[in-house]
Parts: sequence; C-alpha cells; structure tokens
Amino acid sequence: MSEQLTVHAYNVLFGDAILVEVPDGGQRRFILFDVGNVVAGEGGRDQPLLDAFDDIIRRTDGHVDLYVMTHEHLDHVQGLRLAAERGRTLRADTVWMTASSEPGYYDRHPDARQRRLELLEAVEAFDAILGADALPVGLERTHALNVARTADYVDHIRRLTPRPHYVHRESDVRDLHPLAEAELRILAPEEDTSVYYGRVRAHLALPAHGADRSSGAAGARRAGRKQHPPAPVPPPGVDAGAFYDLIKCLNGGLAESLLAIDKAGNNTSLVVELTWRGRRLLFAGDAEQESWRLMARHADLRPVDLLKVAHHGSRTGRPPAEALDRILPEVRRDGAVAVLSTHRSDRWKDVPDADAIAELEARTGTLYRTDDVPPGAPIIVTLESASETKCEVRSAK
Repeated sequence: MSEQLTVHAYNVLFGDAILVEVPDGGQRRFILFDVGNVVAGEGGRDQPLLDAFDDIIRRTDGHVDLYVMTHEHLDHVQGLRLAAERGRTLRADTVWMTASSEPGYYDRHPDARQRRLELLEAVEAFDAILGADALPVGLERTHALNVARTADYVDHIRRLTPRPHYVHRESDVRDLHPLAEAELRILAPEEDTSVYYGRVRAHLALPAHGADRSSGAAGARRAGRKQHPPAPVPPPGVDAGAFYDLIKCLNGGLAESLLAIDKAGNNTSLVVELTWRGRRLLFAGDAEQESWRLMARHADLRPVDLLKVAHHGSRTGRPPAEALDRILPEVRRDGAVAVLSTHRSDRWKDVPDADAIAELEARTGTLYRTDDVPPGAPIIVTLESASETKCEVRSAK
C-alpha cells in the first residue's frame, strides 16, 4: 500500500483543530493547525475539545513537528492552555504564529495600532454606555471573541518552543520547518495588517474617555462581576421616538465596530499551502475576502487538491471569484475536496452560509463537514501521491 498523507479535522464544535500527518523520508511528521473553540454557549463546550486533544496526543505520542497558530481568536487558540490545565500537554519542535502576535508588533506598525485602537475604543465606549447585554441580536459570539483576553492563551502557545517564528506572506519559511519532502508556503497575511482595518466612521468614534470607566457595565466586567443593566428608558421630557432612534444608532455603531475588529482579526490568519508528492493542500484559517483579494494579487494562488474552508464556511470567508477560480477552477483537478470545520446552531444561522458551501461543493464535488461526526471525533481524509490519485474519507474508528 502506498504511503498516504492524512488530514484529521476534528469536531470541536465552533472552532478549529486540524492535524496533518505527512510521510517524510521514512518518517511520519505531524503539523497541527490550531486547537480551540468559542468560550460561550453550546458551541464552546470543553469536553469535545478535550476529547479531540486526547486523540491528537494518542496519534502523535504528544509530539508535533510543527504547530501553526493561524490567528488570535479564542476559537483557534484556547485549546492548548485549557488542556494543560486538565493535565494534558503537547510538545512542538517548531511553532509558527501570525506576525501580528509578536511582542512589539504594533510598536513597529503604528498604522495598524492606530486603526485597531480606534475600533477598540469605540467598542469600549459603546459598552460603557449600553452594557454588553444591549448587543444587537446575534453578535454575542463576535463580542466574546473580540473583547475577551487572549494574551494568556497566546502566551501558552508562544512558550511551546524557545523561539517561535512570527510569519507573514513575505517570510521565507524554507528553513523554518523540519519537513524534507514537503514544500510549505505562507500566502497570507500581509506583514502590515493596517490593510485589513477600515477606519471608524466619524459618528462612531465615540470619546472613550467620556464614559465612566470605573462603573457601569465596563467597570463591572473589569472587576469580574456580571452586570445586568436595565433596559434604557427615555429621560423625563425626552421624546421617546427620538430616544429609541438614538439607542438604535448606538447599537448599530457597536455592531459595525465589532464586525470591523472581527474581520481584521480573521484577516490576520496565516494561510498555509502544503505541497507533497504532487498534491497541494491549502489551510486558510479564518481568512476573509480582503485577505483573499490580496492573495489573488500577490501570492501566486494555484489549484489545490484539498481546501480547508476559511472561517467555518461563513459568507465572509467565501473566496471572491479572482481567488476561487485559481484555487478551485471550474474544470477542477480529479479528487479535489473541501474540508469544513463548522458547527450547526440555531444561534448562528448564517454559519455555514448555504450559498458559499454550495459553490465549494460544485467546485470540488466533495465537501466534508466536521459536524457530520460526533463531537471530539475527526473527519479523516487521506491523499496518496499525485501519481496514485487516490483520495478517501472516513470517520474515526
């Protein structure tokens, strides 16, 4: 039987955990892309994440050759520290982290710092005025992912090795991994992430210093208390219609600022192309459309045999035509498949997006979803060399 490259995509509910096993000069090398899920709600339960981690340890004997942290969102980074707190550890020879997670990054890139701070200050001001309980419907997960502290989880990943590598599209990574037979390329992100941040509209750039930072919802969250502010009511003498129009405008501003932060964070995702014995695999993290457009312009996109679908199959992760036509041309290569790490939920009805998934299915002919296997288990896709042209999928036994 020929040697096979194997991709294990785990059902960790709403998050990513992708283990790749690569035959390499008589050895088996392991690459692990992310381990995490959201921290709130049914999609963030701990046990599936821990079950997936136990299976990863079993398959790798607790050691991976390369760990890739695509970006800093909790649904991608929280798993290793959570597992360590439960007595489970993983060793990694080499660690790649997205460039913007490097200490001192924003000191060297003041434009990115300024644009990020503008948005964060706008969200803080809205929170102080309205309280997080006043979030527009459906934005609770986005709020949790983008205002929660990720530093401890990222630091845990950083400490896996004495010298992690902070990489971006222009990084030369040929000597930054131990694989002899496989070629790895970084297609995104751009080194200067300011290209992913839109500017805060003037009417949304609220003065954060004008809010009371030591009291109310924002102060309670800093003190670790749960705050339930009452629903806002018009002050005496203020027209109710005008008052509620103002609240609607504030909510809309909070939503816009949160979504801008979320989009920029996703666009800092490492996008990694792996070529092995004529097979090409693309692991897209949570890259959104702006990242895809820049990849189409700068990154020499090529047809792939396997695509790890970006951003859990959301509409925003759908590659625009100029990128999609190059990675999954309509006259596709035999055996092309897509792997989708996602979670069905009535709460997030737009994830995955039906139109985006239908287009990927039409381009590949085969799309596998992690939520088709039990929580904690992997979808397993195997690829033989291009000369063998065999691809198959199975669930964990």
